[in-house]
Amino acid sequence: MVFDTPHDLGLHMALHSNQQPGTSSRLVPSIGVIREVGKDELNAPLPGHFSTIWWRENKDVALRERPDHGYPWASPALSQAIYALLRGELLDSSRRESEGFPSRNTNSGGYAFLPLPQPRAGRRGKYAALVIDCEMVAIEDNVQDLVSVSVVDFLTGRVVLNSLVQPTGRVRDWRMRVTGVNPAVLRAAKQDPNQTVLAGWPEARARILALADAETVLIGHALPNDLKILRIAADRVADSVVLVAQAAFGRDVDRFPRRWGLKTACQELIGVEVQRKRAAHDPLEDALATRELLVWCLTHPEQLALWGREARRKYEIEAEERRERQRIEALKRAEEKKRLEEEAEAEAAKGMLVAVAM
Repeated sequence: MVFDTPHDLGLHMALHSNQQPGTSSRLVPSIGVIREVGKDELNAPLPGHFSTIWWRENKDVALRERPDHGYPWASPALSQAIYALLRGELLDSSRRESEGFPSRNTNSGGYAFLPLPQPRAGRRGKYAALVIDCEMVAIEDNVQDLVSVSVVDFLTGRVVLNSLVQPTGRVRDWRMRVTGVNPAVLRAAKQDPNQTVLAGWPEARARILALADAETVLIGHALPNDLKILRIAADRVADSVVLVAQAAFGRDVDRFPRRWGLKTACQELIGVEVQRKRAAHDPLEDALATRELLVWCLTHPEQLALWGREARRKYEIEAEERRERQRIEALKRAEEKKRLEEEAEAEAAKGMLVAVAM
């Protein structure tokens, strides 16, 4: 590999600096990444958040650290170069609107959506980028309510919140096969001194607002669903659903004709199996998988583009097959309708002949 400038070499080293011998990290950026990130962007100062300051002050520790989540595919701490790539994928207002992100004017069940608090000078207790995943149950009137939440620090991979949540309403469907939670699970968790059960979505939201400010990037897979259940309005957001769909359909599409779920996207792009059959969803697993998927998309633009072209080709073939099936079914329905009409006419004519004969 040949580098045109010392800057290119420096960025290459920065992006690869989290590769430790014996790890299973899949972050092997291509040369395309190096050419897409400009010198000014890379050298732009990081926000003064706890996670970025901690990373700068403890770089050697951070890059050796590999949080033990029980998921061998989870990447270790990331270097600051990834933050420059993340900033380039923040959703603009039009995309946030088309994807259904809540705004400060959104109201749900009489509850206002709160924005992230403004940064305070001298305070380092916030995080630069957080990955969020929520699991929901159904309460009365087919409304969803929060039952578990996980939040992961994007830069370090550390778990900053992972808790069950007591729903605020009367639950009609626990969705046990998906959430893995029912009243017995909640009762056992409340009795376990090593677990914390949050008092509804308001406490979960308060915990997240204590971790983030208006400069924090919130990340998720289909993030609008999580923000709506938490009643949070945020402007600095990144969504792996959008990043994957853009690879297939382009950035100028107002609404994507198809979106890839986390399970399928992880299987096809990073070879990671999540949300296994007959197993409930684990929000921590989903948050870590979202982080892994987003990092791969950011650091593998050429491979992502190749996947996107093939995914669009498959989509168009499947769409054409659906249209052909619909055309054939419509012809069959038309033929059946015509046959029934002809039979009805024949019966009517027969009835008239009988009446005349009488």
